[in-house]
Amino acid sequence: MKIAVFMGGTSSEKEISLKSGEAVLESLLNQGYDAYKVVLDEKNQVSAFIENEYDLAYLVLHGGNGENGKIQAVLDILGKKYTGSGVLASAITMDKNKTKQIAQSIGIRTPKAYEKVEEIEKYPVIIKPMDEGSSKGLFLCNNKEEAEKAVKELKKPIIEDYIVGEELTVGVLNGKALGVLKIIPKADVLYDYDSKYASGGSVHEFPAKIEDKLYKEAMKLAEKIHSEFDMKGTSRSDFILSEGKLYFLEVNSSPGMTKTSLIPDLATLQGYTFDDIVRMTVETFFKD
Repeated sequence: MKIAVFMGGTSSEKEISLKSGEAVLESLLNQGYDAYKVVLDEKNQVSAFIENEYDLAYLVLHGGNGENGKIQAVLDILGKKYTGSGVLASAITMDKNKTKQIAQSIGIRTPKAYEKVEEIEKYPVIIKPMDEGSSKGLFLCNNKEEAEKAVKELKKPIIEDYIVGEELTVGVLNGKALGVLKIIPKADVLYDYDSKYASGGSVHEFPAKIEDKLYKEAMKLAEKIHSEFDMKGTSRSDFILSEGKLYFLEVNSSPGMTKTSLIPDLATLQGYTFDDIVRMTVETFFKD
């Protein structure tokens, strides 16, 4: 079996994709797999999947075409096996607004959202891109002026109430929750890009020290989200715990796999190593 690890891309998360991809490739090679990397850029978004030889496309792509279903559609047309969620699940979960609407329809609590700045009922609010991840372009706005400025900087903004609370994330592997992790940013009140990826930018508390009932509820909600959207492989759902209530923020269909990423930490709660996650991913999506 030959495995091509696809990384890079054209989204704002390219840097993280490259780091994740290199970590996955190193793991595959250390475990004896016949693997190599393919770096995507503006010119080879489709050709890279046609011109390279591989039995399994290991997708380590974050944001943009790598996570919105378009590359998955190309692979489906080519009849190639690939890791992660399929076209529909990828496309829907990449749209934070649609994701929240569906979550609400199945009884999952989310922060109140607004379509326009004029509709905002109270401040502060969070304004972020509708279809990007890694906390890129995340704005905490305390008044109308700041909100209007943030909206102008984003192509597809989503506006929602800023809920003060504890940041939690739950990893799911093949439909089963790995555990709950609490993110404690060191530098700021927001878990932004630097807090997420800079060395020492945040503290990961796992398992999260929260009430047992809420811990179990977060696990159950993440599994429900994974199932409802028909996600495959690994997903990661983010929540805010405020005054004893869990608020669902978003779900990632292709979570980061860098040394400071959350899934590798969560995996240890089930006794899994980084290599275990990589191997299990291969075994899940490549069956003779």
